[in-house]
Amino acid sequence: MTIDIDPEPIVKPVYDTETRRMVCKLISYLLQYPDTEWREGLHGVQEAVHSISDEKVKQTVLTFISSAQALDAIRWQDAYVRSFDFDKKSNLYLTYALYGDERDRGPALIDLKRRYEAAGFYMEATELPDYLPMVLEFIAEAPEQDAIGVLDSCHKALVSMTESIAGQNSPYGPLLTLMLQVIPEPSVSDVPELSKEEQKQPLGGLNEIVELMRRGSR
Repeated sequence: MTIDIDPEPIVKPVYDTETRRMVCKLISYLLQYPDTEWREGLHGVQEAVHSISDEKVKQTVLTFISSAQALDAIRWQDAYVRSFDFDKKSNLYLTYALYGDERDRGPALIDLKRRYEAAGFYMEATELPDYLPMVLEFIAEAPEQDAIGVLDSCHKALVSMTESIAGQNSPYGPLLTLMLQVIPEPSVSDVPELSKEEQKQPLGGLNEIVELMRRGSR
């Protein structure tokens, strides 16, 4: 008689809050466009990552930085564009992957902006609230419950994006995979939805979101 033995479940590592904040802060920087200033800042990131005790986390970030430094600036910029600019699933604007057009993205953008402001985090007027480096910066700096709330609302898009990038064999794949490993699993499965009344309200400063989208921001 053959006895089927279920394989052991894969246990996701649990990282402390300090490690999660540090990793999100570093990845927030590393996911920005790799211009000259970005490249000059890599040395500072290398120094900062050594304060992380987890060797796997440290090695992933240091390997990414070494790869960027080993490639000339133009070729690395090309890798960045190929990774994030040709597929909506791998787009750095998280709600674009989920909703696509302006009308459907609106409520999700409004929800994110409200979450930022409720936590005392005010985004730059030139950027949309779903831009991943900004989301990660918020997670790194916001009070714990506020950070978890944003993670819950964005988790589906983060998973979709990471799977898309990893499937491209992009140098950014391991970095995004690390991001998913470090952040906690969502406490709810669905993205929070605004009420019909909230969706209809323009609410003051939210007009710049619509304006930015009309100017071509994704």
